[in-house]
Amino acid sequence: MAKLKDKIENGLNDVRILILGAQVLIGVDFRVFFEPDFSSIPPPTQLAQLGSLGLMILGLGPLLLPAAFHQIAESGEETARIKNLTSVVLNFGLLPFAAGLAASIFMVAQKLSGNGMAWAAAITLGSFAMILWYGLGYLNYEKSKKDMTANKDQQDETEMSKEGTPLTDKIKHVLTETRMVLPGTQALLGFQVVIFLMQDFDRLQKSMKWMHFGSLVAVAISAVLLIAPAAFHRIAEHGEDSERFHRTASIFMLWAMFFLGLGLAGDFYVITWKVSQSQALASWTSGILLLFFYGLWFGYSGWKRWAEK
Repeated sequence: MAKLKDKIENGLNDVRILILGAQVLIGVDFRVFFEPDFSSIPPPTQLAQLGSLGLMILGLGPLLLPAAFHQIAESGEETARIKNLTSVVLNFGLLPFAAGLAASIFMVAQKLSGNGMAWAAAITLGSFAMILWYGLGYLNYEKSKKDMTANKDQQDETEMSKEGTPLTDKIKHVLTETRMVLPGTQALLGFQVVIFLMQDFDRLQKSMKWMHFGSLVAVAISAVLLIAPAAFHRIAEHGEDSERFHRTASIFMLWAMFFLGLGLAGDFYVITWKVSQSQALASWTSGILLLFFYGLWFGYSGWKRWAEK
């Protein structure tokens, strides 16, 4: 049976794969709203696409939660709680993206061949994703459950009760968590830059253009913060492990998540306004999105940390 630290590392690596795919999908969906032919799509489909984008962005919140929770609530320690949280995130984190994929294929198929083909394609792709992502796993769940030893949770608790997590392992985890966020952030940044060169962007109000620019800057700051630990490790620490580096990398990652949430909410404001022409709706939806991110990543993690004291 795998050790607790290996379970945590494997879980974080699994989440990392999901986040990269999720943020690329989100970046592509952001761009769709600025394509010249988007305005020719029926309004209900435009709203469905907006809803699917919002759902996928909301889904990104839980996927990033383990990184914040591990550093805030657990101070980088290896615990059964972070392992269990990561498992929950992996179990349910893909649901919004199955819906998002289905909505995207609906839009494409509707333009190509009408509503009948669109519904068939969306249901087929959505079902295919759900079968592979969930059906296949739960089909083998009982068998794998029987193969596990009954005292695995007790083993995790026993490993926790030892001297604590070695500094080297803490640093490995925080770097893994940084790599969870970085690739998708860079991909999203690329899509944000490209939007400036698209025709529909020129038709936006000036305030919306500045909002998008601000969102791009926020995501760029996030990317800079996520890259910074590598430079700090080589220059300041000469590649050595130290408590200072662990603390610095953790702070950089948490601030990067702060700016990433700001950038995502800002761009969702622009997209919502573009589709609905309603500043009130755009303000409410983007505000709720930002509160959801910050409440989940920082509020919940901080509460769990202080609740244990």
